[in-house]
Amino acid sequence: MNKKNGLSDLSVILKPLAMFLVLLVIWVIFHIVTDGTFLSVRNISNLFRQMAVVGVLSIGMTICLIGGNFDLSVASIAGFTGAVCAVLVAKFSVNPLLAIGAAVLTGALIGFWNGVWIAYAGVPAFIVTLGSQLIFKGCLLLICNGQSIAVRDELFLTLGQGYMPILLGTVVCVAGAGIYIVLDIRRMKQQKKLHVIESIGGTDIARWAMTAVIVGVFIMAMNCYKGIPIPVFVLLLLVVGFSFLLGKTKFGRHVYAIGGNARSARLSGINGARVTLMIFSLVGMLSGIAGVLTTTRLAAATQNAALGMELDAIAASVIGGVSLAGGSGKIANSILGALVMASLTNGMSLLDINSDIQFIVRGLILIIAVWFDVRMRKDNG
Repeated sequence: MNKKNGLSDLSVILKPLAMFLVLLVIWVIFHIVTDGTFLSVRNISNLFRQMAVVGVLSIGMTICLIGGNFDLSVASIAGFTGAVCAVLVAKFSVNPLLAIGAAVLTGALIGFWNGVWIAYAGVPAFIVTLGSQLIFKGCLLLICNGQSIAVRDELFLTLGQGYMPILLGTVVCVAGAGIYIVLDIRRMKQQKKLHVIESIGGTDIARWAMTAVIVGVFIMAMNCYKGIPIPVFVLLLLVVGFSFLLGKTKFGRHVYAIGGNARSARLSGINGARVTLMIFSLVGMLSGIAGVLTTTRLAAATQNAALGMELDAIAASVIGGVSLAGGSGKIANSILGALVMASLTNGMSLLDINSDIQFIVRGLILIIAVWFDVRMRKDNG
């Protein structure tokens, strides 16, 4: 038993470490072939800004996959809600904050719509979300009517193009990392008192050290340019908030339960339909946030906004270790997967590789990631 627990604890360190090594290899290769452009401080800042949208979508996709479902409509919802936000600000002069709130609420309502069909009407998630993908892609085309909707409001654009003050961004990130480590230490001590674990081991110390190093390197890299981009800061807040939701609340435990074994969860008294409805509502809300970030970064809503990003979100989640069978996965690891996908896209763009080749590469990565997940489940099963 101790040996099994030790191997399990070791895998907690090895999985994210393996992703870091893959990411490092990708970065080194692109740095060499782009003559040093890829790892310039400006491009690293742009890379994280670009990653923020896929990162937000991957949070929603991770929650959905853990709960035993998936959502093909997230990119279309993001494009549509981004266009709604742009229309409100550019054509109706609505206060940017109210427009953002309306866009996020619209996303949540669309997610609620999906959830009702899936949880209460019994229609498979694949059919419902594929239908919603087509519906809201069509709505986006109707709104844009073949043209981009430019937005010039300064406050609105700051969300997508601005930076956090260096001191504030540094303090918040350091404080967040410190709180995480302190809470994790307290959790380990409580488990030791309850004899769940024998002692705090080297893998735990290594995890805390790795967290401190990652945060430190991230802060230094961002501050070498202009500070932490606001979309990245928003992403970090969402990661912390939803990691807490999944890991520390009854709702989170129910998500893992119905994803792991829906029948057993139902027999234990969990209302699976209500949990599924909440999951899709949250996914829709996150898609709305992603749509706002896309529009503010581009300073316009376009008919191709967020095109294909649902596949990037799925790939990021699977690369991050989320099982397509449901019941397992972590949001933080999915963000690493999103960074891998964004790095590939950014590097190929710097090399002027055509978008058709980029789609081929992303599709291959998705297939390989799913194949790896299937192999892991067979080996463990």
